[in-house]
Amino acid sequence: MVDQPHFDVSAAVVRQLGEELVSDEVTAIVELVKNAYDADATYANVAVNTKDFLPAATTKYPNARGFVTIEDDGFGMNEGEIKSGWLMISLSTKRQMKSNGGKTPKGRTPLGDKGLGRLSTQKLGENLEMVTRKDGSGGSSRVSFSWASFTDNRKLSDVPVSIETKTEPERAKGTLLAISGLRNPNVWEGSAADQLVTDLSQIISPFPEARPFLVTLKINGRPIDLGQVSQRVRSAAVGRFFFKFLEGQLTIDGEIRLAKLLGNDPDAFSALISRDHGRAFFDYLLKKPLPVSLHYPDDKVRFATFSYSVALSSLGDVDTIASANGDDRRVTADPGPFSGEIDEFLLRHDPTTVKLAGLTNANEVQKIVKRQAGIKVFRDGFGIRPYGINGQDWLRLGAGWTSAGSYYGLRPQNVLGFVLISEENNSNLKEKTDREGFVSNPWSQNFQRLVMQIPKTVSDLYETIRRTFNEYRREIADKARPLGPTEKTVADASSVAERLASYTERAISLSGGAVSARERIQKVTDRIHKTPILSSAAERELSDLLTEANAALESSTALFSEMEEYAVQARALADIVGSLAPRLDVMSDQLNDFTELAGLGLVAETLSHEVQNQTDRLMQQASGAIKKGQTARPQNRDLVQFGQEVTSTVSALRRLVGHLGPSLRYQRDKIEVIEISSLLKELKEHFKTRWEGDDFSCSLRLTGSNFDIETNRGRMLQVLDNLLLNSEYWLKETAKRDPNFRPEIVVEYEPYRLHVSDNGPGVEKSVEEALFEPFVTLKSKQQGRGLGLFINAQIMESIGGQITLLPDRNADGRRFIFEVDLASVGRG
Repeated sequence: MVDQPHFDVSAAVVRQLGEELVSDEVTAIVELVKNAYDADATYANVAVNTKDFLPAATTKYPNARGFVTIEDDGFGMNEGEIKSGWLMISLSTKRQMKSNGGKTPKGRTPLGDKGLGRLSTQKLGENLEMVTRKDGSGGSSRVSFSWASFTDNRKLSDVPVSIETKTEPERAKGTLLAISGLRNPNVWEGSAADQLVTDLSQIISPFPEARPFLVTLKINGRPIDLGQVSQRVRSAAVGRFFFKFLEGQLTIDGEIRLAKLLGNDPDAFSALISRDHGRAFFDYLLKKPLPVSLHYPDDKVRFATFSYSVALSSLGDVDTIASANGDDRRVTADPGPFSGEIDEFLLRHDPTTVKLAGLTNANEVQKIVKRQAGIKVFRDGFGIRPYGINGQDWLRLGAGWTSAGSYYGLRPQNVLGFVLISEENNSNLKEKTDREGFVSNPWSQNFQRLVMQIPKTVSDLYETIRRTFNEYRREIADKARPLGPTEKTVADASSVAERLASYTERAISLSGGAVSARERIQKVTDRIHKTPILSSAAERELSDLLTEANAALESSTALFSEMEEYAVQARALADIVGSLAPRLDVMSDQLNDFTELAGLGLVAETLSHEVQNQTDRLMQQASGAIKKGQTARPQNRDLVQFGQEVTSTVSALRRLVGHLGPSLRYQRDKIEVIEISSLLKELKEHFKTRWEGDDFSCSLRLTGSNFDIETNRGRMLQVLDNLLLNSEYWLKETAKRDPNFRPEIVVEYEPYRLHVSDNGPGVEKSVEEALFEPFVTLKSKQQGRGLGLFINAQIMESIGGQITLLPDRNADGRRFIFEVDLASVGRG
């Protein structure tokens, strides 16, 4: 029979594949422990020995120094399953089971499906021996081979493998892997071993609710504590946040301890929070529009509890997939249900934290938080790299904390947390072959978008609490002592301080004289008591001393009287400073918020000026090129066409900059009479050009009765710009899901108000009450900071107007009409 041409594979390919798929020893160990989980084991015992050899009677490789053993009590394999399955690279019965929705007898959905887990063993050592017995089988099987046999000059089918079956079982049901000839024994010793154990303790879940079975580790005979984060330690958190995502809805339930409000001002905390456990401030906070539903727990430990809910479809920047119905509509890619918890800690030996946790000292909390810091993702109890491992900040908490106004925000080194997913419910969250993160697809993108919404919600609430507390302090201080003009107050405080310093020095000098006089008076008094009949000399001495004492006391009395007057001034100074401090805090907040915007304004002014100059030059040169092309013989049509295209592009650029111009500093104080229909037509032309360049089709309909206003043109354009840009964003999000959607924005106008609405999703209920507060948005951090509507409210207030969200609701039950009240600037 003639051999048919066919592919074959060198044995070295398998070895190379294993080296590329398994990055380190931790990944190798975890992959092998996962196999035990998939085999319904109740435990996996891992033992490492870097110095000794396997007993000669139990191994084919007695001279291979160092070994790793992994033992479990899973359902094991028989010889037939070894030959038809385990020895077939990339063949996986688990893959078929998962595709059919099958589960193991214990109800587990297998974690492995690539048939490559056994390749992990080569990362650990040169030789592999496996002893396994299937539950109910009479005997056990031993498989042995060496990875050194996988060479370039040998076919995969020619690699020698030994299989021995013994009728007398060597073990109970389950599997024992023995990997000998350690490749890198140094990683199991010294500081390298400490890091490896730290990594392993994070990937094998330290949270009891996320650990599905027991995993133990010994290194050179010494049991290693893989660590658990107990409820006792987690109870020391100043903030605890529990979340779940189910049926398209993300819900968050949180609690904030009083200790969170301590900040860097323990005096303010003592005066304003401790005395009534924060109740007065909580009531003050409730007067503010809040992004969450807040409750007072009244238990003297917690400041507040809150709840929050938002639909995935309501968030910005979510990915979509084709509808299963076969039509053109697209639906939100649902990553499947998940749940989790984030705990935030204070790590500065705070006695309040220690007391709340019931710990003897803060070192226990610090040690565990430092070791386990980060928010990790666990699939059926096994961590997925790199999410949160060794503090990896996949949720970008550090970026948010270092920005302005985020003192209270979550910090990556101060949080412990986990997100629990499963193979059964989150099968679309696929891990990369090298086990280093999720494959990028619509489901994984939306999963990250959802989880990022959790710390964002917490940080937004913290920021609201911080700002409101500064206002609360200011109001309390103002009630105690109203604050006059700032310059006069500061000057008064400086004068009082200088006078106090002067009199303090005099008091110290006189105090020394008074002490000396009292000592001498005491000596004479003692002598008088001992000698009742005084000599004339004693009388003279006493007279001198009394005169000296009287003078000193008289000076002291006058000084102390004067000092009492200034003590009153000192108290006034304390009141003044107490009143100034919170006001300055509020001013600092405002400066931080708008420093970046001011910088952008300066850049915009410079850009506007330079663009005008450069476009003038371009227009001149383009006109010259057109004339040259037209007069050339034969006519240079390419040059003419190019010149015309340049002219058209420059004209569009100048229109865009011209639209920006009125908002810049040199124009913003100019008051003029503006015809509202003319302003809106100008706005419509600007957005028409913008959308044409962005390939976005949207109808902007203007309707109403014309009227005039008298105000600054740039400010009005900024208000309307922000509203239309907001509509544009959410209309684009809707268009992603429905190709038949026809975006429309409607601006209705009549004396003296504007109504701006669109046919998009409307305003999500969870944010409608706090919509005009700073940093309130459901857009991603990359797309918006939540300042547009806040700025609109500030601009309208500055001209005596108002912007509101009307109570009318669209078909989805959401408010969707913005009203701009222009009565204060109406003319006529």
